[in-house]
Amino acid sequence: MYKIPAENYPIIEEWVDKHSRVLDLGCGDGSLLDSLITRKEVDGFGVEISHDMILKCVQKGICVYQADIDRDLSEWTDGSFDYVILNATLQVITKPYRVIDEMLRVGRFAIISISNFGYLRNRVRVLSQGRVSSRIRLSESWHDTPVLRFVSLREFRSSLSEMGIEVMDARYFFPMNVVAKTLLPGYNLLAKEGIFKLRRAR
Repeated sequence: MYKIPAENYPIIEEWVDKHSRVLDLGCGDGSLLDSLITRKEVDGFGVEISHDMILKCVQKGICVYQADIDRDLSEWTDGSFDYVILNATLQVITKPYRVIDEMLRVGRFAIISISNFGYLRNRVRVLSQGRVSSRIRLSESWHDTPVLRFVSLREFRSSLSEMGIEVMDARYFFPMNVVAKTLLPGYNLLAKEGIFKLRRAR
């Protein structure tokens, strides 16, 4: 079973203001929202498609909607939330540009994390073994993976620029538990993951 990486939680908690309104897309079992509600006293809502995950959210007392975020967020009006979160879910989105655009329509800020397909170990695995690693898929093997799209950190940042989206803050996860706030040389080759706080460019 795919698990949302909990190492992102402290960063997201740092970025989210107390008492804000938060929408978590693909919220899983609601662990992140539960943490934000407890620590930052947010007014939190989740969107999830899995019946099992929705049940776990309800057991935590989290307000959750069953919906396919790939379709749209039309039930929410412009600016309904302060933050809209897409944590380690972008790879399963079939129309990522549309979803990101919708996130910044219904929210003032978007928080998105991605796994880096350009990471050196992933490249070596593909070159030497001719297969995509389980780390890229965020699962076990080719037949049991939620990932539909592979994207590098450089590609993602380029796409944000094309869309007129500003990166307000970012963190890059390197080996040996190193987390960098700035674009270190070779980040697209050496960073395993990235997480971004975004808004419309002004």
